[in-house]
Amino acid sequence: MKQGTKSIAQEESYFFGEFEHSLDSQRRVAIPSNWRKEKKTKFILVQGRHNAIYLLPPYIFNDFIAKVRKVSFADAASALALVRIGSVSQECECDSQGRISIPQKLIEQSGLKDQVVLVGSVTMIQIWSKDNWNMFKKSDPNDMLDVVQKISERPDDLTSIIKGLK
Repeated sequence: MKQGTKSIAQEESYFFGEFEHSLDSQRRVAIPSNWRKEKKTKFILVQGRHNAIYLLPPYIFNDFIAKVRKVSFADAASALALVRIGSVSQECECDSQGRISIPQKLIEQSGLKDQVVLVGSVTMIQIWSKDNWNMFKKSDPNDMLDVVQKISERPDDLTSIIKGLK
């Protein structure tokens, strides 16, 4: 595949809904089949906000990598930021049963226990502990239709709309 082009599966990747799953004894969790567009779907696991783990499709992460390549490796602040990102990130691939293995370090940092919730976040997946997800849902004051309306009215101003959702 040429750089800058995306396969059909990549262009159609989106993630909606929430699914409760068990974390097995080998730290694996099943990714819902409708979120796996290819036989051996790959993700980049990154420590996220609110003690969640983010699963980024490679083409989304590649957009970030393209920006990183423009930063000088000799820039001290950038080098530190990148080592922080790299030290808590990992590439993974779904096995034949659609499971991924989560590194112990990410499990500990995210407070994951036996039950986890996989949450669609439109362009990525988030993995939350069941307790953290339930607390987050109760504390979210934003009405989803208000957010959709704001985005529809000002689609070119998405960044400021999202920042206003605190």
